[in-house]
Amino acid sequence: MVKKLLHIHKYLIFVNMLTDKLKHIPQHPGCYLFKNDKEQIIYVGMSKYLPKRVKSYFQKNHDSEKTKLLVEQVSDVDFMIASSEQEAILLEEELIKLYNPKFNIKGKDDKSRKWSICFTDEPFSKLEIVRNKTDERPSLDFTSGLLAHEIYDLIHDIFPFRSCSYSITQENIEKSKFKTCLEYSLGRCKAPCVGLVSSFEYLMMVKGCKTLFTLDIHKVRKELKSEMKYYSDKMEFEKANQVLHRMKSLDLFDQKVEVIRLSNSNKVSYELKKVLGLNQLPLVIEAFDNSHNQGDCNVAASVRFVNNKPDKSNYRKYIIREHQGIDDYASFDEVLHRRFKRLLDEKKDLPNLVLIDGGKGQLNVAIRVFEELGLTDKIDLISISKNDKHKSSVVHKSNGETFDILSNNSFTNLAKIQDEVHRFAIKFHNQRRSKKVLK
Repeated sequence: MVKKLLHIHKYLIFVNMLTDKLKHIPQHPGCYLFKNDKEQIIYVGMSKYLPKRVKSYFQKNHDSEKTKLLVEQVSDVDFMIASSEQEAILLEEELIKLYNPKFNIKGKDDKSRKWSICFTDEPFSKLEIVRNKTDERPSLDFTSGLLAHEIYDLIHDIFPFRSCSYSITQENIEKSKFKTCLEYSLGRCKAPCVGLVSSFEYLMMVKGCKTLFTLDIHKVRKELKSEMKYYSDKMEFEKANQVLHRMKSLDLFDQKVEVIRLSNSNKVSYELKKVLGLNQLPLVIEAFDNSHNQGDCNVAASVRFVNNKPDKSNYRKYIIREHQGIDDYASFDEVLHRRFKRLLDEKKDLPNLVLIDGGKGQLNVAIRVFEELGLTDKIDLISISKNDKHKSSVVHKSNGETFDILSNNSFTNLAKIQDEVHRFAIKFHNQRRSKKVLK
């Protein structure tokens, strides 16, 4: 009898959790991941508009026995946001191969699982596409061979590497064994075969490409902008225009690899949820920080990250209105009330996780605000305090648990988000102070 009551209690908890999730489905294209009561992913699906597709599972009777059985076993659901239907399709394929859900039939074939773009191990190395790579070379990995070949061509548009099979050694170059080819004429190769590029310059290109393998697009774009400015300042406009074309290819590369970034983000988010014991999958994270000068020019700021990328359209600045002087707690109370009351009133998407810059005291303020607004069960809440070197140090949870940030790589992204909100708050505070001084 006791076991039966416990089972019913556990079932009701899952029903309530799922019902609440279905009220806050992201209004975007993307993927949904159905989970059973053991937190196992049992089905992955995609939709160009998540709310309509996901709700259809629970709003009608199904003729398919398989679908009926699936719905009976669903206890929770997580969502991944994509920027387009095509991106959601690629992401679905990636997730099915990653988690192998028992209710998915298509997409489980692992024969085309791994395609890798990497460099050959030779002087003036070139890019190659390798199937099921087993060595430790840095690479960009795909589950789609078609996408791997598209990205391979784009990388050659960004970095003019050689693609020939010549044995390019210093001895062969000095003996003039080779001639330039069509790729050189098209600007897609710098012709190391005839000595038109030094080994050092070529290695710098390889280094830049390996930065692309980490999907740090911003760093590569910054270097290309610097190169374009260099040629423009020297009045070498043809070369500057060539760099501009490379930057356009980089933008296309950025779009094409978004599905890989989303998949990596998903893995990081699942690991973070597991380590911290969160209720929500932290795909959308908002962070808050205050800034003032001995109680003067009190301001606050918030930033939002979606799939581990800054969503700058949702960055917010706040002038503290309700008090003067040094009162960090009152500032957080005001700002959190303003932000989340507005999100609720306008029925906007809520974040999965909120990060407060501070310790237990600041976190307790946030807990009280969330209780007043009825958000306690809808959003996970943490704070991060810093050490004496002003570096992110300890994660504080609502239940009193603490975690050392340096002990686990899963916290790296949280520290990055905390640094970003701090930077944004300080920038706004400095702007306010400058205005005041001018007045």
